[in-house]
Amino acid sequence: MTEQNVDPNRLSLIPSKNSFRNSSTEMDRWSSEELDEPGLPTVLKSLDDDKCRTILTLLAEPKSASELCEECGLSSSTVYRKLDLLRESMLVREYTEVRRDGPNVTLYERDFTDISISVTDDEFTIEVSRPKEDPEDRMATFWSAMKEESK
Repeated sequence: MTEQNVDPNRLSLIPSKNSFRNSSTEMDRWSSEELDEPGLPTVLKSLDDDKCRTILTLLAEPKSASELCEECGLSSSTVYRKLDLLRESMLVREYTEVRRDGPNVTLYERDFTDISISVTDDEFTIEVSRPKEDPEDRMATFWSAMKEESK
């Protein structure tokens, strides 16, 4: 999350994904071979879907599902199905924004900066570059993990 998206009356709770981060690099990368990540078919399926691509382009900044419905003209059930596919592909992350001035809201955010597909003699591999996690995101990840443990 960037500073322009931060409101002092709101706290974002972001699901823990520390295993994907490497603080020593400018961009964090994962390969479908290295981690327990979705494989190439799952990512390609979501990128092949016109509606998923529309949602990805709209998620340059965090948005709620209702905002996505309004902006792309899709029904809420379609938007939620596409968000599920994008989360399964780990191209979108979901988090809860706790608001002091009203009800909490679930926001969605694009969680990659670049996707590369490589071909070798006998296989395809995928590499996803992710934005560097800032201190605010790490704190939100911590609180989100605490919330999950207390259930």
